[in-house]
Amino acid sequence: MSMKWCKSRTTVLGILGVCLSMAISAARPVHAAPGQWSWQKPYAKVLDQGDLQWTPQPFVFEKGASVRYIDYEGGRDDNEGTGKDRPWKHHPWDPEATGNAAACSGVHTYVFKRGIVYRGHLLARESGRPGDPIRLTSDPSWGHGEAAISGSERATNWTRGADRTDIPEPQKVWRTDLSFAPRLVWVIGSDGKITRIPLARTPKWKVSDPDDVKSEWWHWDMKGVRPFDNLTADGKLNLGVDTAHLTQPADYYQGAILWTEHGWVMGAPYPVRVEAVDTAQKGLGFQGRYGAPGDYPIIRYCRYYLEDKPQYLDDPEGEFWFDKKGDGGRLYLRLPGDVDPRSAHIEAARYANLIDSKGMSHVSITGLTFRFTNVHWDLEGVSYIQGEDLDTACIRLLGAGRDLRVANCLFEYVNTAVRMKALGKDDTIDQVVISDNDVRFTDRGGFHILEGSPWGEVFRQTGLLYDVKILRNRLYQTGMRPTRFNLGDAIDVFDAETVEVAGNVLDRLYSIGITVSGSERSGASRDVPLTRILIHHNKVTNSLLSNDDFGGIETWQGGPAYVYDNISGRASRSSCPGASMRPWGSGTSTPRAATRPRSSTSTGT
Repeated sequence: MSMKWCKSRTTVLGILGVCLSMAISAARPVHAAPGQWSWQKPYAKVLDQGDLQWTPQPFVFEKGASVRYIDYEGGRDDNEGTGKDRPWKHHPWDPEATGNAAACSGVHTYVFKRGIVYRGHLLARESGRPGDPIRLTSDPSWGHGEAAISGSERATNWTRGADRTDIPEPQKVWRTDLSFAPRLVWVIGSDGKITRIPLARTPKWKVSDPDDVKSEWWHWDMKGVRPFDNLTADGKLNLGVDTAHLTQPADYYQGAILWTEHGWVMGAPYPVRVEAVDTAQKGLGFQGRYGAPGDYPIIRYCRYYLEDKPQYLDDPEGEFWFDKKGDGGRLYLRLPGDVDPRSAHIEAARYANLIDSKGMSHVSITGLTFRFTNVHWDLEGVSYIQGEDLDTACIRLLGAGRDLRVANCLFEYVNTAVRMKALGKDDTIDQVVISDNDVRFTDRGGFHILEGSPWGEVFRQTGLLYDVKILRNRLYQTGMRPTRFNLGDAIDVFDAETVEVAGNVLDRLYSIGITVSGSERSGASRDVPLTRILIHHNKVTNSLLSNDDFGGIETWQGGPAYVYDNISGRASRSSCPGASMRPWGSGTSTPRAATRPRSSTSTGT
């Protein structure tokens, strides 16, 4: 079964699903109370003019019979941990925990003090019990502000001047040595404003057009060669030619990370190393999106930029570069306005996964803030080499799990909020509820809940995904820097048996807003007769800012899929101006906003 056939089939099923949902609603027994069934509830507030408004349920502090308190700044691991006046510094799942904290296990409610930043990462190796989950939460009566878990360390001990001859204007650059290797850096202003510092790049692009976020990138002009399907002389790499900008010596480009759009479908920029430089043709040689040259052609007017070379560290509006040596290295930084970093608050990313597990059940994570996560060093990595290390998240489960709740949390300036995947053949993930969270400014996406099977799997070798509910979440500006095998979707539920996605409000998304695949991969030998997908009362606007070939709300594979009372508007489909996507990539979005809740799903391209 081809992907295209499957997508067309799903579109038909989606239409049938909408009709069926209308018929079921009309035929509801008169004795059924309004809102008795989940699919009858709006989950978002329906305004008089037909718009949908995010309406999360408020956070309520809940605790079990046994409570432990954690204060990263004022606690000690040798304390009892049983009272607010005797807290631990570390959670027992933290590899840095010692003493009584490290010795603790079992079913407890772990309360993180508000107003305190917890720095570290937790490895979850245990589970709660049915009706008595392990809780990670905060108590509004203990501390003020947020209970934050941060994947970063504060960078200090700055020395003025770059000690490398290949860094321009070295006296405007500062350096410090770190025992870890950050791929992301932020500066926090005295007013609390967070500014992300870009990895050194050329050109020095900014998002000056909100409808065309790549308007300041360079583009391949392909002068002197064919408009597309060009390869290096040995036929092993794609060749992109830009006679207007690629005028520097070969060393200026060799080994840089290249972010380039590609042709025909999807088009989302992918990161790849420059492996060859053709100074005569003013071209660069690099792999295809999934490794092979030409697996997606590079066509004239596809846009690109280069990053991660010390020669690019010259932007007075701020950049950084990291010289990796072993597990750590030297951080070179130039702050906006050439501010002295000794007087600034600099956060450098250290941990990629903040709560990580190979298997956990009956766990509830509520009322916490997650910030400043790292990503795998190999930005250009491929899943068949680096594996799941590329797919990071604040809360990550790679294995089996049941009765898992993530609610009323804030995720910002992170790679991905939540990722769960049933990897092993005997793994199952079931009863997942992700609700009332706020997610913004992510590199890889929002919520990715996945069955373990890869494309082409006929006889099952991986785990299964059963029931998933994603309710009343808000997501903003997600999927800005995806991996080569991950397009940065905001909400992605893959091959679940039963799904409900409702009441979510999403805006300014670099890829798909909501994509749900039902029951099984194309060509799989198993049957899933009880699958059901409900997607309703969601609002998705300004999606596909750096992508095409999809919809703001997308359904795939098996059904029935009931898609109704949603708003999906202004899907930009911004990719490769001058190619087949020219009308969308030139800066004008395709307006599709609705004046009332309605169904809106992709029909493909």
